[in-house]
Amino acid sequence: MYFQIISRTAIVAALAMGAATSGALAASSPDELRAALVGNTFSGDMGGGGYASYFAEDGSYEDATGGGTYEITEEGVCYPETDFGCYEAEIDGDQLEWFQNGESAGTGVIKPGNALE
Repeated sequence: MYFQIISRTAIVAALAMGAATSGALAASSPDELRAALVGNTFSGDMGGGGYASYFAEDGSYEDATGGGTYEITEEGVCYPETDFGCYEAEIDGDQLEWFQNGESAGTGVIKPGNALE
């Protein structure tokens, strides 16, 4: 009887842990990020406002403020020589959600080509 109670408690705890972690961030790999972003435009909401950025094949990006360079690494999309740091991304089809420090930092869509032109 005592063993059954412990076993049931263990099963309930395991199920609860699985449910609690099933919504965890599943960051896209560097290869997935490259395939989705390079040569395309992210358009959506970042930091409370509309934002769009084109990711060129040469490692540069363009946005409304001009642009700069980016790198795709194991840490996500990184902006060297800036204060932006790195952003992980979760990609589902053409939908993208950015994460920084484990927190959602923006959502939007990936549009083919340079949608800023």
